[in-house]
Amino acid sequence: MTTPETLFDKTADFNGQPYRNITTLRESEDLFDDLAGGDENASAIAAEAEMRVKDHPVPRDPKIIQRGFHYTRSIIDYPFKSEPYLFTRFGDGTYGVWYGSLEMKTTVFETGFHMIKAERAVEGLDEVVVRERAVYRVKCRAILIDLRGKQKSFPELVADNYGFTRQIGQRIKREGHPGLLAPSSRYNGTNIAVFNPEVLSDPRLHCYLTYLFDPLTLKVRVERTVGRTWLVVDGRKWFE
Repeated sequence: MTTPETLFDKTADFNGQPYRNITTLRESEDLFDDLAGGDENASAIAAEAEMRVKDHPVPRDPKIIQRGFHYTRSIIDYPFKSEPYLFTRFGDGTYGVWYGSLEMKTTVFETGFHMIKAERAVEGLDEVVVRERAVYRVKCRAILIDLRGKQKSFPELVADNYGFTRQIGQRIKREGHPGLLAPSSRYNGTNIAVFNPEVLSDPRLHCYLTYLFDPLTLKVRVERTVGRTWLVVDGRKWFE
């Protein structure tokens, strides 16, 4: 990769808990409503406790119906073990990249953008589409390449064409760096891209979200509490 070395002249001794936003079924929270008395935080704690138990396999009893949960370790391992072939902003399809955001709203705008993009590709879609998601906090401790603030000199960092950023990812992977911090293309925040899962640990459930996309307005209405709007992602600035 041929770029001015000023692109890589800054590192960050990172010790934080970025947000990881994944597809899920919100009903997994609702199972604990009777125990939690309607307390969302208590429901989340109960759901997390069950997932921690699920991380320790036990012999399966064929008489018991097994219900699917996201095992907490898979929050870290999935991009590396199951999706390394994906072409992403910093991934060229030959290695896995784990993405998160330093701010809650950043991860919502990032995933909202990709939902709008995917649903717009569905021909004839004219009804509201509902998707359920779960947000986790994951500990990360590593020396990261810090690209924050570089988008003014290198606008390709936030461009929709990923050619430039994939070259960055290839170099970081080749040279063995654990990851990077980069400006978000969708919100005024920071994303983290991790190439080595060993710097990630202790995934913990933070909350559940419901995304409701209206293809007529190009807006995603986001709920943290069912039936109550928490945030709106307006896709018109990207797709009109």
